Amino acid sequence: MKKLLLLFVMCLCSLSMFAQTPYCCVTKGTVLNYTDYDAKGKETGTTKQTFKEVTMLSDQNYDIAMETTVNAGGNVVTMETSMEVRNGSAMISMGSGSIDVTATDPELLRIPNKLAVGYKLPLGDMYVDLGGLRVKSTITENEVVDREEITTPAGTFKCYVIQQTSSGRVLGMKSETTIKNWYARGIGMVKTESYSKGKLVSSSVLTSIEK
Repeated sequence: MKKLLLLFVMCLCSLSMFAQTPYCCVTKGTVLNYTDYDAKGKETGTTKQTFKEVTMLSDQNYDIAMETTVNAGGNVVTMETSMEVRNGSAMISMGSGSIDVTATDPELLRIPNKLAVGYKLPLGDMYVDLGGLRVKSTITENEVVDREEITTPAGTFKCYVIQQTSSGRVLGMKSETTIKNWYARGIGMVKTESYSKGKLVSSSVLTSIEK
């Protein structure tokens, strides 16, 4: 069951990251390495994202195939993800065996080519199916809240900050989570923070880029 919950969290994080075109990596062979932390700043694991195939059809049209490996306390899970970008919008499919992600409104998987502080992204429901366990997540807030330059072990990046709040039930337990993501052009997610009831729960930071 812990493995299923890990996969669920990974699905949501991956979906948030990939939706931000062109705020993602489009260079074949690039590996992005992240370190994950708990609320007290203690390291809890790592996330590795490998861009296996990138097909450039034009400046704004391309296809990406990526592999994501999450290591949480020795529990390692790998997921294949593909993204199709057409004229500044992205469509994402992900899965590994019994995992499936769907949205009631396709616009939840799309975003304009340009971002600006104050821009409001779509709201709606998403479903994650994990081997018979179906989890619904309702996005109630989704907005570009800031633009800032941040420095991590991987370098210094100019980022847009997107804040997303969602509510749902996992194994019968109601939860509401707010996630802040920092995105840089050509890289994707540089930093993410997860909050519950206004308190920091976990974070992840880009620690290295391999090319």
